[in-house]
Amino acid sequence: MRQSVSISLPKVVAKQLKYQCKIERASSSEIVREALREHFFRSEFSRLRRKAMLEVAKKGINLSEEDIFKQVS
Repeated sequence: MRQSVSISLPKVVAKQLKYQCKIERASSSEIVREALREHFFRSEFSRLRRKAMLEVAKKGINLSEEDIFKQVS
């Protein structure tokens, strides 16, 4: 089931959204939905990264984010 949400945007952001809709041939709803999905993904990723770094630190392991990147790549 879908739910509608009303938001207010500063004029400059509304103009950018309108322009982006034209470029992508997408509705404002599609663009806002995608922006929210990306925001939620980045937020969850950051939360998990912080949690992992804390767990590693508790175990006395000193890893940088670059070390972790090398391990998962």
